[in-house]
Amino acid sequence: MQPLYQRDLAYVHAEAFETVARGAAIEIVRRLQSAPIRIQKVLDVGCGAGPLTRHLVDAGFEVTAIDPSAEMLELARANSPSSRFVCASAYEMPTQGYDAIIALGEPLTYHADSSDADGLLNDFLERVAGDLPPGGLLVFDLIGLGEPSLNGRTWRSGDDWAILVETTENQTERRLVRDIEIFRRVGKLYRRSLEVHQIRLFDVPMLCNRLASYGFSTETSPSYGNQQLPPRRHAFFATRLL
Repeated sequence: MQPLYQRDLAYVHAEAFETVARGAAIEIVRRLQSAPIRIQKVLDVGCGAGPLTRHLVDAGFEVTAIDPSAEMLELARANSPSSRFVCASAYEMPTQGYDAIIALGEPLTYHADSSDADGLLNDFLERVAGDLPPGGLLVFDLIGLGEPSLNGRTWRSGDDWAILVETTENQTERRLVRDIEIFRRVGKLYRRSLEVHQIRLFDVPMLCNRLASYGFSTETSPSYGNQQLPPRRHAFFATRLL
């Protein structure tokens, strides 16, 4: 699988696509501070350029942040230099020793081979359930099945970049593909790059039942507090039962 969020897309994402993460951070910090147990150590999965990581550190948590993109981690280190960063995916990183695990921005949905997606996610959830202490929190979001259709084309631009995204979904196969074309100014010229992101779609009620079978009490929401999520995104707030 081609590495995701290479240098140009990482730059554009950090410049223009982390508004939701910054808004969601307020609610995530609130929930961590009101958890059934004292939350100290937090694993930030898919940290991107580090907007949530920075909020967690500022709130007094000890944070380990992971992302499979080395370019994203370079930006995150500059944003939150006191955090520990590891270049890894959620499926490679040990989850023992944390009081809370956060996966903001759909990092659990990216899969090179959609046939492995369900097994990888189920294994991750089961492992987290065994590693979190009673009262510990697992917070994540993903894209569910249903309406409206997410097929379409969008574009955005800034002073030194432009991005075009074509989204195609197949709900029967529970798969969504983003074909992303990036233009970034380098000197007097623009550099063009392409990325293809394969996303797994999930049945939300079925996933809630799976979490319950692993010993979680789960609440779902279309928002993180006042921060509304895009269409068909669902935030999961799962507490390991005491």
